[in-house]
Amino acid sequence: MKREEQSNRVRARILEVSRRLFVNEGYEKATIRRIIDEADITTGSLYHFFKNKEEILLAIAGEVFTEAGEIAERIVGEMDPPLVFAMEVGIQFYLCQKKLSIAETYLAAYRTQGVTEMIGNRGAKRSQVLFEKYNIDFDHQDYLIRTLAFRGVFQSLLEEMVYSGQIDRIRMMSTVIELGLSTFGVPKEEVEIAVEKTFRLLRERSGEIEALAEGLIDIFVNGHR
Repeated sequence: MKREEQSNRVRARILEVSRRLFVNEGYEKATIRRIIDEADITTGSLYHFFKNKEEILLAIAGEVFTEAGEIAERIVGEMDPPLVFAMEVGIQFYLCQKKLSIAETYLAAYRTQGVTEMIGNRGAKRSQVLFEKYNIDFDHQDYLIRTLAFRGVFQSLLEEMVYSGQIDRIRMMSTVIELGLSTFGVPKEEVEIAVEKTFRLLRERSGEIEALAEGLIDIFVNGHR
């Protein structure tokens, strides 16, 4: 048991240091050597848990994507699938706007095969849960194709945000929510309602959302406690 506890502590330490370096300095600058040195572990210890930096990013991304969905559901407070989806997208955009290094880390994740596969598979399953009533004839591949297509849209707009910044961010968020909901078969009138409710919630509960976003940033940097 002690060996298992020690092993868990080492893995947690690797993730803690990696998160901090990814967010504070950027994914590309955070080398494996730097992670090993700052975590005060051996090279063998790191490679026991992770084959490369991409696997570390995959573990972090999985936690953050899950938490973003849970936060969206807590804010909405009811099972309104279009609104939950819209709020989840809104929170992630808010997070990326608040701390640009997180947007850069998102982009690094989107360019990583393991993360792309994770987003595709987990996203397709979540989309099926949210939007099944709109698409009774869809199978898993239908959801997977649409999930990957939406991921491409989200990635492109994050790149614009990070590298150019010419597009109004409110308009960008509104458009990406509309495109996402339309991709999964939500009728136009319901899309419009979800967008309006999302921005109203972001205004009316800005303090709570700010606190939740800070919590999500903390998870991004430090992980679950």
